[in-house]
Amino acid sequence: MPQPGARRRAPVDPLLAGGSRMTITQISIWNHALGFLGARSVASERENTPEAIQCRLYWDSARRQVLRDFPWSFAQRRAWLGRQSLPPGYEPEFRFAYAVPRDCLKAHEVRHEGISPRPFALAQDAAGDAPCLLTDASRALLLYTADVRQSGLFDDLFAHTLARRLAALVAVPLLKNNSQKVAELEKLYAESLPRARQAAASEQRGTRADDAWLAARREVA
Repeated sequence: MPQPGARRRAPVDPLLAGGSRMTITQISIWNHALGFLGARSVASERENTPEAIQCRLYWDSARRQVLRDFPWSFAQRRAWLGRQSLPPGYEPEFRFAYAVPRDCLKAHEVRHEGISPRPFALAQDAAGDAPCLLTDASRALLLYTADVRQSGLFDDLFAHTLARRLAALVAVPLLKNNSQKVAELEKLYAESLPRARQAAASEQRGTRADDAWLAARREVA
């Protein structure tokens, strides 16, 4: 029985697990998503239960969708690009072509010499077997969203939003013809994005207004 005046311990967020340094785990996000459906939780990503199979099937798709839908701060990267041959047919519009970083999920801005923003477009390279970036910047710095796979790097708001996106995707096979529930989950996910924008706006206070990260965020506001 607690002693008079003793403080109660705060409940642990179900999306967090670990010791002194709490980290978000993939299985906790899966179970958070399944909780939205009222479905059974899973103990391992390798289970052969219907719930684990569907979460495993839709996980990467859900994660990439949420990363694309908002420029989450933990996923923002900058990289100097390596020049390559300009694909045929683009000469009237662009002067240079660059290889796109392998982890690039969404390009936000290209800066000439790392300073001046320049127009750009994405296309297939001259060989036709990989994406490339086209621009008139002779030395190009790319600002982009990376395809972050490690759940330990996710922040809390992203994890909650990802759980909602995953729930909406797995609801179709797990709940069969319950279209009303699927629509509710889609709405729940859409409603989580304004929270991300509000959090980003709060982070921007005291930061230079012309920073490219802020410009990228304003594009989705």
